[in-house]
Amino acid sequence: MPIEFASSPRPTLGVEVELELVDRETRELVSGAHEILTEIAQALPDGEPGKAKAELLQSTIEIITGICHTVREAKHDLAASLDDLRPYTDRDGLLLMCSGTHPFSDPATQVISPDPRYQRLVDEMQWPARQMQIFGIHVHV
Repeated sequence: MPIEFASSPRPTLGVEVELELVDRETRELVSGAHEILTEIAQALPDGEPGKAKAELLQSTIEIITGICHTVREAKHDLAASLDDLRPYTDRDGLLLMCSGTHPFSDPATQVISPDPRYQRLVDEMQWPARQMQIFGIHVHV
């Protein structure tokens, strides 16, 4: 039996990058995402923080692209989001770091984001959720 595929226009892509907020001097993770994202949202007309999003840990800010037609477009979209975040992180003495996990911060000291979805996740998973000190890059095609 043959499998039928519908034709579609050229593929698009979207990228999500989870960035660690770290102290500029100590390089420890810092739970500052909620405050930064709230401040960004208050400065925008729709009250949303644009392409910067909260994640499970308050030491993480996720940046996302729109629907992109080329890798170059995705790169420029992510660079613009980083440029938008930089004044807030610079002011607070923070850096944005991208790695699979943090090399030395203790997961037990990390603060969970206030989003009910993340609270539910931690309530259901308990210890494993509290150990998820991981930061990923997702590419959607």
